[in-house]
Amino acid sequence: MQDQPICKLAGDEPADTERNVLCLLLESPTPGPWSVDELTRELGNDLLAVDAIVGLHAAGLVHRCHELVFPTRAAVRFNEIARSTT
Repeated sequence: MQDQPICKLAGDEPADTERNVLCLLLESPTPGPWSVDELTRELGNDLLAVDAIVGLHAAGLVHRCHELVFPTRAAVRFNEIARSTT
């Protein structure tokens, strides 16, 4: 596996924000769930962050447990596959 993360936080479009949320969840040096508040602070835009979390949850890429957000096994496995091919 690579030492460098494959994700870089950038962009203001909804798809960019969804990608950024997944990157934070999957590439964080400290594993574990993130709170919605932590994600909104990290992204700097509450509305875009919450919309991204809702969209990712609807797509089955993140789980939500109250205010905690964490990636599904499918999202984690895709990230492993993507990292092994780059």
